Amino acid sequence: MDRQMVLPDCFLASLEEQEKLRQQREQLGLPALRVLVDAAHSGGGQGRHIRRFLLGLYNASRWPFELDRLRALDTELQQAALRVLALDWNGREVHTYLPDGDALFQSWWERESEA
Repeated sequence: MDRQMVLPDCFLASLEEQEKLRQQREQLGLPALRVLVDAAHSGGGQGRHIRRFLLGLYNASRWPFELDRLRALDTELQQAALRVLALDWNGREVHTYLPDGDALFQSWWERESEA
């Protein structure tokens, strides 16, 4: 069999598979992001951990995230955080999925800087 004919088919199949995975991450990640944003608005400890997690995705060098903070979250929020982490792998900054996401993340930046 001619290798030139097989390689493009394999490559196209791989691209299609990667697109399906990207869509799946988005399908699961967007609702999870909304859950985290809602929880991040709370004043409790879980809200602070979530804000720090999201800020870590926003700017990891300024907001390093200690993984043990995930232990402080309830199961639903832990799972949402993992889905949002997978969403971040899609190559699009997480805050860009939200209306006025940059302003929202900046407000958390200021809030957490004061804490």
